[in-house]
Amino acid sequence: MHEDGLRLRQKVRAVVTNTAGEVLLIRPHGYAPDQWTLAGGGVEAGESPVEAMRRELAEELGIVCEQPDELPVRNRFVYSPDYKFKRGLDHDGQQAVMFFVRVQAGIDLRIQAEEIAEARWFQPDEAAGAFPVANQRSVFQECMVLAA
Repeated sequence: MHEDGLRLRQKVRAVVTNTAGEVLLIRPHGYAPDQWTLAGGGVEAGESPVEAMRRELAEELGIVCEQPDELPVRNRFVYSPDYKFKRGLDHDGQQAVMFFVRVQAGIDLRIQAEEIAEARWFQPDEAAGAFPVANQRSVFQECMVLAA
């Protein structure tokens, strides 16, 4: 996706809650033990954001969700030139379409061990403090307000 002259990688992320009011966060490999994020991943060629979200939830967590609710929120960030150079990236940043998904409490998760070190249910206020970047916290909180 080209926006403002930038090449942004299209991503999807989901705020997954359960019927007990908890929020599911994941800790990908490479994250510190106290750093968490929302489930999701990249949108593949020819795939819509909804299709990508369904696929990512199924692959990473074993969650089958026919129709995730797309929220009118985007999480956009642009890499610094130094970061982009050091990582050898061919894109300037990422933009994530945000979704909301509710599942039954006690659902069995099947974690994709190649990508995810851990998945855990948090209380909403505890979840907000688990994101390593302030922008992630504010996007999460905006999604929670819209989903309420």
